[in-house]
Amino acid sequence: MSINKVKQLLHNLIIDYGKPIGSLESGLRELRGERGRLEVIHVYIENLSPKAYPPKKKYFDITRVNAHSKLDSWIYKNSVNNEEYGKYLDCYQARRSMQDDDVDEYIMNKHYRSQAIELLSKTLQKFNLEEWMRPRFRYEYCRKTNLQLKDGTSFNFDFRNALESFFILHEGEDKRILAIGGSGSSGQRERYTYFTTLFYMLEKEQGIPNHLLRYDAFNRYRYIGTYDKSIITFDFGSNYSIEEKLRKEVVGYGVSLKTLV
Repeated sequence: MSINKVKQLLHNLIIDYGKPIGSLESGLRELRGERGRLEVIHVYIENLSPKAYPPKKKYFDITRVNAHSKLDSWIYKNSVNNEEYGKYLDCYQARRSMQDDDVDEYIMNKHYRSQAIELLSKTLQKFNLEEWMRPRFRYEYCRKTNLQLKDGTSFNFDFRNALESFFILHEGEDKRILAIGGSGSSGQRERYTYFTTLFYMLEKEQGIPNHLLRYDAFNRYRYIGTYDKSIITFDFGSNYSIEEKLRKEVVGYGVSLKTLV
C-alpha cells in the first residue's frame, strides 16, 4: 500500500514555477478557483546511512570530471588575484567570441603559466614540468533522488533541506509544481512561507491535502500520511514578510513536522 501510494503521488510531476512571487492577495485571486485541484507533497529527508559510504553507485550518482593540473592549482593558490583576474575576464570576453573555459585558458597562457614555470624551475630543485602539467581528474558524488519527472528528466533534491515541499496544481493527469520550498536557501524559505500561507488561506474554505513522505537513509520512499492542514517547520515565516497575527494563525492551524516524524 505504501509503495503504491508513493508511486501515485509522484506520478506525472511537471516543474513550472516561472512566475515571480507577488502579494498574498494576487495569489488568492489566481488560485481561489483552483482549490479542488491543489495539493502539497512534503518529503522528509533523512541523512544517508553510514553503510552508503564509501560512496556507492546504489546511493550516489558518481561523475568523473576534469580537475586543474598541479601547475594551475599552484597558480590559482599563489598567483591569481581575483580583482586582477576579473579585469582580464571583462577585457577578453568583450574582445573575443570565446566560451568561458576558452577565456580562462587564454588568460592562464598569456598572463600566468610562463611566469609560474620560470619561478618554480628556479625555486624547486626537482621541478618536473611534464608532471606539473599532466591532466588530472576528480570524482563528484551526488546523492540520488530516485525521482523522475513526467518528461523523463531526473529531479534532484536539495539535500540541505530536512523537508522539501512541492506545491502542486492538478491539470488533468498532470501535476504542475507551482513552487518548491525548503530550508536550504533564502529563495526556498521564501517560497515555503509564501505558499504555505497562501494555501492556508485557501484551505480554510476547502481542505487541501498535504501528503508527507519519508526519503529514508537508504534512498527509499515511505508514505507517512495525508493531512488536511499545512505541515509547519521551523523555517515558516522566513524570507517572506507576513503579519505576526497571520503567522500565528498559520502555525496554530497547521501540523508541526516534529510531531509527525
